[in-house]
Amino acid sequence: MKSDKKAGLIAGVVILTIIFVVLVCWCTGTKDEPGKSGDISNNLTAPVNASQGEKNVTIKVVKFEPNNPCQGCTNLGNFANETIQRHFPEEHKSGKIIYETVNYQDAKNIGLVRKYNVVGSSLYITVIKDGKEEINDANDMWNYVGDKEKYINVFKNKLEKLRD
Repeated sequence: MKSDKKAGLIAGVVILTIIFVVLVCWCTGTKDEPGKSGDISNNLTAPVNASQGEKNVTIKVVKFEPNNPCQGCTNLGNFANETIQRHFPEEHKSGKIIYETVNYQDAKNIGLVRKYNVVGSSLYITVIKDGKEEINDANDMWNYVGDKEKYINVFKNKLEKLRD
């Protein structure tokens, strides 16, 4: 009886490991998707000048994804971008809040991958105040990729805190 339980436990661990590996491989596939990302390294370091009387603050939301992102990876970025479009339209239009998608598997983005210490699909918010960059890890947003409205509310509050 004990050997049956032990064999069942081992089989369960093996099956869960296989499922995990399949999900990770699916999410980090190598199939190219045209038009997904470009080299934005210059865009991520140049602050946008503010008008006189306004704070000199620029927020850049940077979503890193593989060549072939899974649905969760896609939601991570799409929901962030929708939050910006919906709740910060003027800031977005003026370049005060910017959204970028970067393919971390593309060799031309290696500088950004190293700068942000990217190892997989991830989300960061870079705040540039008076020429100084502060990179904020926003990977807690993975917790909300299955609930669009909750994601948008949480991300909106996060951006509001960082811009003030």
